[in-house]
Amino acid sequence: MRFRSLVVGLVVIAGGLTAPAVADSVRGGQITRSEVIWRAQYWVDNQPGPYNQGGYSPGPGGDFSYRRDCSGYVSMAWHLDANPSTQGLPGYSHEISRDELRPGDVLNSFYDHVLLFHEWADDHGGFSYYSFGSTPVRHLRANINDANLDGHPNGDFKALRYNKIIEETAAPKPHPYASGRVVSGRSADGRLETFAAGADGVYHSWQTAVNGEWSAWRFEGGPRNAQLGIASNADGRLELFALSDSTFDHMWQTAPSGMWSGWENFGGGGYRVAVGNNADGRIEVLASNSSGVFHRWQTALSGGWGSWEGTFGGPANARLAVENAPDGRLEVFALSDSTFQHLWQTAVNGGWSSWENFGGGGHDLTVNHNTDGRLEVFASGSAGVFHRWQTSLTSWSDWVGTNGPVNAEVTSDRTVDGRVEAFAINGSAASHIWQTGPNAPYSDWETFGGGGTEIVAGHNADGRIEVFATSDVGVFHKWQTGFATWSEWGWVGTSAGPAMS
Repeated sequence: MRFRSLVVGLVVIAGGLTAPAVADSVRGGQITRSEVIWRAQYWVDNQPGPYNQGGYSPGPGGDFSYRRDCSGYVSMAWHLDANPSTQGLPGYSHEISRDELRPGDVLNSFYDHVLLFHEWADDHGGFSYYSFGSTPVRHLRANINDANLDGHPNGDFKALRYNKIIEETAAPKPHPYASGRVVSGRSADGRLETFAAGADGVYHSWQTAVNGEWSAWRFEGGPRNAQLGIASNADGRLELFALSDSTFDHMWQTAPSGMWSGWENFGGGGYRVAVGNNADGRIEVLASNSSGVFHRWQTALSGGWGSWEGTFGGPANARLAVENAPDGRLEVFALSDSTFQHLWQTAVNGGWSSWENFGGGGHDLTVNHNTDGRLEVFASGSAGVFHRWQTSLTSWSDWVGTNGPVNAEVTSDRTVDGRVEAFAINGSAASHIWQTGPNAPYSDWETFGGGGTEIVAGHNADGRIEVFATSDVGVFHKWQTGFATWSEWGWVGTSAGPAMS
């Protein structure tokens, strides 16, 4: 099985210490997982003194002094109003299975030692933990299957969970920008809405409940064989853009999570489209054609549009992707058969740089961001899938091969714990690859299904990724049933939807 942890509600403060979004527990009261980990890290960063079962040191805030040994350390992290030994900790907790271990739980050896669990490190039982079994207090790594844990027999340890731990709920992550012949957006109430471009126009299906089932497909008309893009207005209303070789139209929700308007013209025909949000929430639309790349943007929040303007070049007939840099500036990537270029806003909500070379030509691209905000780009071609990532806000790694399907359509999203996961499909197979930890290297590619023509990823309000793929018989989807397990492929809604060759 895969071991995964869910760590939410954390922010980074000066000095590298990870602080909880809310650190307001009282001694002996309820406490969040993020605060437990923050308190544990406090004694790593502010060593309390040498290991001494007769010595005591204060925790954060100095409201109580805790014994300088393993169980005193756990008592400090849990913010107890006492200093129980390893034999006393079961009185403050209850036993769980090891598979259930999450940040702030413990592995307790009744007569000898206790470890504070931090997080799973990989899919094979690796994990990190905090220990004060000797000087100094340390953050360490082990494997749940090791013969000994921190120098003590593995079989002596039981997994325990503090009775007053509070399970945190993550705020929904921003939905990834999507473009292609099938796209997914998330309404203000959390329901996913999906659009697919058929030969006769655009089709629409939506979740009938948050994280729930899907409606039947509804035909919306609009441009035929269109390239689609979708984004949220600042007031929460979704807006859909449909570009064909002869026209560019758009439609929008008339109220957050509400009904949709009719189609209105947005410009002339073109090749591909990408849509993103400025840091202030205004939508920006980019489109490519045989003359290069053009853009158009909202002049006010949730309404009002400027005229189309050129970007002073860009590859002709390019596939486009857009993402926000850590400071909110938009960055645009344009891939044609012969070249790869990018440009970026020179200030938040501001002007644009000139185009710069980003690599050679290819088939398709997707861009996402790491947990620490650094952008990561995947591009497919005749040799497989390659990726390139920011090493800082202004510098990039070289291209690195990942193998993967050749000449594939690609998409990406982030798991609930912040790891980037990429998906690729060509005519013979679908595959996926994921970071083995936040900001970490990637797994090998694994089979994700049969072949198809398009693929896009989004995520539900609870963070579970949902993937949509098309073929010459219709539109399918596959979703996470947990945070590391997947359903089988099935129709979206009750029927196939539009076929896409």
